[in-house]
Amino acid sequence: MAGANKSGSQPTAAPSAELWPHEEAKRLSERVSSYEASRPVTFQSGFGPSGLPHLGTMCEIIRPSYVRQAFGQIAPSRPTRLIIFIDDMDGLRKVPENVLRREEIAQHLGEPVWKIPDPFGCCVSFADHMIGLLENFLEPVELEYELIRASEMYSSGRFDDALKLILDKHAEIIAIITPTLREENRAGWSPFMPICPKCGQVVERTVTAYYPERATVEFVCEKSAGGTNGCGFSGEQSVLGGLAKVQWKVDWALRWYALKVDYELYGKDLTDSARLSGQILRVLGGDPPMGFPFEMFLDEEGHKVSKSIGRGVTVEQWTRYAPIEALKLFLLQNPRRARKLFLSSIPQYVDEFLDALREHSKADEASRKSSALEFVLQKTTPRRFNSDLSFGMMMNLVATLGSSDRAFIWDYLKRYDAAIAGDPETEAMARTLIECTLNFYADFIEPTKKPYAPSDDEREQLRQLVGYLTEHPGASAEEIEKKIYDLGRENYDKPGKIFPLMYRSILGQERGPRLGAFIQLATPARVIELLDATIARFA
Repeated sequence: MAGANKSGSQPTAAPSAELWPHEEAKRLSERVSSYEASRPVTFQSGFGPSGLPHLGTMCEIIRPSYVRQAFGQIAPSRPTRLIIFIDDMDGLRKVPENVLRREEIAQHLGEPVWKIPDPFGCCVSFADHMIGLLENFLEPVELEYELIRASEMYSSGRFDDALKLILDKHAEIIAIITPTLREENRAGWSPFMPICPKCGQVVERTVTAYYPERATVEFVCEKSAGGTNGCGFSGEQSVLGGLAKVQWKVDWALRWYALKVDYELYGKDLTDSARLSGQILRVLGGDPPMGFPFEMFLDEEGHKVSKSIGRGVTVEQWTRYAPIEALKLFLLQNPRRARKLFLSSIPQYVDEFLDALREHSKADEASRKSSALEFVLQKTTPRRFNSDLSFGMMMNLVATLGSSDRAFIWDYLKRYDAAIAGDPETEAMARTLIECTLNFYADFIEPTKKPYAPSDDEREQLRQLVGYLTEHPGASAEEIEKKIYDLGRENYDKPGKIFPLMYRSILGQERGPRLGAFIQLATPARVIELLDATIARFA
């Protein structure tokens, strides 16, 4: 199956040759230089449909696509493909913490995920449900890819030749893997995990005999992949036709071999697995694909983002609070450095994207074509942003205005920066930022705000400011600021002590922008409305 079409970038307008995807593409072009011109250069990523996709999943898929895009610039006539391999033959080892109906799913521990009924009732299987979520997850990023399912590869016979070869070389593979296992796990380890015909579980052990001449193994259903005890069945069974799958590191080598994979990135935690899979692949007569281990994303507590535990940020969350291009930019940045990624960090990454877009729009045509941002921009992305507006400023504005009235906010922004409404591209991005900011504010800021309860003396100070603004609707920012200072001198030993009262009453926070300029831009009528509400609420 094919997905939609999308990619990503780094927050500078630096020449594309300096970016890691171009460096990787150059290395890859040397590797494939001897290939027949018609053979596609194959990029691969994997997805285990036992848990929900998250931004770590996006990273594993979109980063190879960046290298593919850069490779296409070097060798535009050579065909390429990006495979997302769905390991739906894997036995369910544990129930993800962040899914509903966990008890229903837990009844199927050890079974291949493609055979587990969908507890949500909308798909044929649990795997189908997760694959559908993955496709929806990838839709916003305009990525071209092919989904290949393990269950189809095994059952259709497309893996048969490679499986026969693994069976023939089983002793060499066992010699590679068993020294890396704990002592108690070495006995009975096998490259093959048969699917028990009696209980339907993926049998992690124990294979007792191998028969390469008839492509079968003998086994005892002793322990399932889900850690549960087997049913005790024993017998001989084929390893072909989807009746068995191979262990993880062997499975990785199997994909590389059968699909002729040339490039695959993987998380740093899989470095040893990739090394061992490469050794197995050489036993099968293949060459390991190119790639390198990238650092992991961390949550706000410094833990690795995990789909099984449910930490991290979803694409639905990201697109609610930020332009998708900001995510693509984030994912293009140095993959060899661990970065924290959690909801409260999103405004920072949005501002990095806006900085890059401003630089991109100022560059000449040649520089733009070689810019890092070319990995990020999508078909509908504005190509210019002629404003100094930032996400942080937008957050302050929405918090300050205390309004979700888009027309009101837009009028304020036009007064703040006329360039926003002077260019259709800039206006389009600004309106996107308004929506993202309102969502972020509604979900994270507004629920934590507590209305300030001014004292009798403080309410009188607020009334005096309301009276001044009512009588002087055309007052300048400096005149409004002076009036607030005068009220401070009349009521406090230091005039600046009045400002916390004003910020709490107008903005619902301890500090904020210069009040004179803000009140003028927000319009005195709006501020009068906010102050009257505070006075009336606690009168």
